[in-house]
Amino acid sequence: MLQELADRTAIVDAVIAYATALDTRDWETLGGLFTGDARWEYSGSGERLCGPDAIIARIRTSLERFDATHHLNGNHVVTVHGDEAEHTCYYQAQHVRLGLPDGEKFLGGGRYDDRLRRTPDGWRFAHRRITGVWSEGNPAVITS
Repeated sequence: MLQELADRTAIVDAVIAYATALDTRDWETLGGLFTGDARWEYSGSGERLCGPDAIIARIRTSLERFDATHHLNGNHVVTVHGDEAEHTCYYQAQHVRLGLPDGEKFLGGGRYDDRLRRTPDGWRFAHRRITGVWSEGNPAVITS
């Protein structure tokens, strides 16, 4: 029971580290959170990537155009099966681009569905699926 609690805490810590790395633009830390064969997909867009380098390149290209982002996670559900785990949580992601005429903010909410693997360096994402559920604000913040 104690090991399961420690694993659950470490998995949620990895999820929080992901959000923090996004907002601080810490690409090295972000890349280190994935297994070498990790997969990443954005549900609804059909976009699927394999490997930390491709995943980080895509995320970096997307986020570097913003003046700021702020990712929050909640409602974590973790199931551990030995050295494999499943995790789901909700997210809210604020995106800011200053100077846009119709508004500088775009807020999106959705869900992360993850599979993680225990490695010698701790729990790492083997697969992350992002599903957007709702949004509000100026879509030009994220599209232009």
